[in-house]
Amino acid sequence: MDDVKSARKEGGDITGSRGHMVPQASRDKLTPCGGAADQHLHQGMTTDTSIEDHKAEFDRHLAWFEARLSPRPARFVGWLRKPSSRWVRIPVATLLIAGGIFSFLPVLGLWMLPLGLVLFAQDVPVLRKPIARMLGWFERKWIARQRARSAP
Repeated sequence: MDDVKSARKEGGDITGSRGHMVPQASRDKLTPCGGAADQHLHQGMTTDTSIEDHKAEFDRHLAWFEARLSPRPARFVGWLRKPSSRWVRIPVATLLIAGGIFSFLPVLGLWMLPLGLVLFAQDVPVLRKPIARMLGWFERKWIARQRARSAP
């Protein structure tokens, strides 16, 4: 987390302790989530942006969530996000999606479905835009909840 803060202060790329980077150029196109559904996109971006912009937004949201995890789960998520972990990530995503679909059974839960979709979107470019929007919505709700908690 301190690495992210120091990189933001210096204006460089955000590099966490797990080695994932969100390039400065990509961050310049994105603003912090705080508005309506499409307001997390910079004014210069349209809703039909390129695949790289969706990947950058998706990576920014994942880096934001990863920074809020405790160290051990964050290390695991960081490892799953690496390109070399693709052969583990796809089966894990498939099992999570299947577990989410069968959430009516004991032990399995609906929480597994979005988590599996997030992991699957890492490898399927078509899913990045809707999943990035979902993560943006969740991030806005999280921030609003934190602000409401800290308000007197």
